[in-house]
Amino acid sequence: MSVLEIPRIYYKGEISWDPVTTNNYAPTSAPAGYDENDCDSTLDQATVRAAQVANFRDAAVAEIVNSGNWNPAGSYRSSFFNSCITGVDTGGGLDTSDPFVNAPASFTGMLVDCEPYGALSSQLFFDGMSFGIAGGCRVAGKRVSRFSDRYINFSANPNNNMVAGVASVLWQTCFPKDAGLEIDAFDSVALMRLAQAMDNPNVLGVMTRFVTYRTVYYDDPTLSNGSAGSVTAGTTLQQKFAAKGFQPNPARSLLVGTIGLWMRDDPFHEPANRALLTTSVPITVSTNPKIGPAVCGTGWALVGEDRISLDLSNCIPWASRAPDKVDLGVLTLTAADPPPAVAIMEVAQIQPDQYDQAAYEATSGIIDIPLNPGTAELLKNMNLSLVGGDGTKYLDEAPLRAIPSEPNLYLNEGDTHITTVRVFGRGVPAGPGVKVTMSELGAGQNTGVTLSTDATGIVRFPLSATQGSVTGLVFQPGDNPKLPVTNRAFDTQTYTYMYLRVLPAEADIGAMDPTWDNVHNFVLSNWEAMAPCMDNWLLLGDEHQVKSYANVIRKLTDPANFELFRFMPVTRDMTIGQRTLLYNFLNDAIVTKAVVGASPGLMAKAEAGRDFDKLSRSMRAP
Repeated sequence: MSVLEIPRIYYKGEISWDPVTTNNYAPTSAPAGYDENDCDSTLDQATVRAAQVANFRDAAVAEIVNSGNWNPAGSYRSSFFNSCITGVDTGGGLDTSDPFVNAPASFTGMLVDCEPYGALSSQLFFDGMSFGIAGGCRVAGKRVSRFSDRYINFSANPNNNMVAGVASVLWQTCFPKDAGLEIDAFDSVALMRLAQAMDNPNVLGVMTRFVTYRTVYYDDPTLSNGSAGSVTAGTTLQQKFAAKGFQPNPARSLLVGTIGLWMRDDPFHEPANRALLTTSVPITVSTNPKIGPAVCGTGWALVGEDRISLDLSNCIPWASRAPDKVDLGVLTLTAADPPPAVAIMEVAQIQPDQYDQAAYEATSGIIDIPLNPGTAELLKNMNLSLVGGDGTKYLDEAPLRAIPSEPNLYLNEGDTHITTVRVFGRGVPAGPGVKVTMSELGAGQNTGVTLSTDATGIVRFPLSATQGSVTGLVFQPGDNPKLPVTNRAFDTQTYTYMYLRVLPAEADIGAMDPTWDNVHNFVLSNWEAMAPCMDNWLLLGDEHQVKSYANVIRKLTDPANFELFRFMPVTRDMTIGQRTLLYNFLNDAIVTKAVVGASPGLMAKAEAGRDFDKLSRSMRAP
């Protein structure tokens, strides 16, 4: 299953992050903040209206140094750069001579948090992704499902302690073979193999999985939280704002990724291979007492007839900002019968040069280990572990995993919905009768809803949207769930989860007269304050501009276009009431334009005043 199948294509590079960060602050935590339940920008805990837009923006800039608000004027865009194909594997190991190697990897998406106060629900909304160039070796896919971050390791690189610089994150999505996927192989053997695999009915398309790490802020890899350098960087950014103009301040990360096969039963957004969960054993990476320990992240395994493939792309932590991987010595992959049995079998040893930084960049953290005949059959019902030379167990397999189909779900107040969760047993769909408990993240009570899987390993949980809210839902398979799952105990490396965001109805706003004052105050000023980058495309406080672009605004805010890269608002938090008021206003503008545009006299006058010959020539010379 997944990118661990053959063929594989590896890539590496960098990615930029340019979100607006002001909505990461609750109303009570900073003067310029955001109420995630009411979907309102707030200033001094009061909802922002048109008269407060300028003051909100000023307060957000002040928070750069005061509160760490490192990007109050971001564009939300995230793009690959310096990224290309680095190697392929068609079954014989790493090959860097394939014609596809060095082809560019291209991606641009919008980075949006479903739950904006934390980092557990980040999403990349995009329209397409491509590797290679048109007219040459290429893989290009049209988006069906957005990327969602999962398996965040908050202790991946403790030395890089600037904002989220300590973390590594896994991202995954898939491109169906019958929904616009293009594979142009030319003379690339790897792409030929990939294209041929699409004929297999069990292959649904192409999957890509990448991991981002070593994030840098203010374009300075030496900064640390609270350091004099970070204060200077923040003050310099504030001075740029004082000089006026658009001042985005994107961060950037390194990345490694893999292109492979999307197999039947594979989820879109996260791995369903055999999960080797982190044991969170602390690993010392600095003598500085202010630098905490690193921990290994979760890994995955695919057992084939002649090999076992390990995905350690988000596993081995980094020892420095350089970055360099921690040297854990010789690692041993073991297998044991489920408790209470105690027999342990050594499967293979993994040398440091198989997981160091050079190896990591070469094969995106994937390690293939040959298996002797008959070993694969033995491993089917055994639990895998990754153990250090001193006996320290870094990874331990969880036989059952309950993976939700919707990592981040948006509903409107009053909606009902059924979400599906699929249980996997050692990497394959489980059968009927497996219990799954859904509980609320951060709950104080030992409460949850427990249902059992059907014959396909799927369980269906009904959800209701009663009021504006953002809720984390955790899923635990088996008879003994740990309840409650407190915010402190929750670990993205070991629990599977989804976020449910309910947008309030705000029927009172929808019932307002569609005047400009009402639309500006109760709809547009919210994003005019939060996203100054909009000034570069459309002045949300300008009635004439808003009316002039009525048709475009209708299209960009249409719920049918929710998944599109250019959907507005980018933050996906417009309520039904706000949309109703906005559309009533825009409808009047569209009708007015249509009446004016239908006037024969005005059209004739306009045509008479235009010299198309001069217009044509002006395109070549002034």
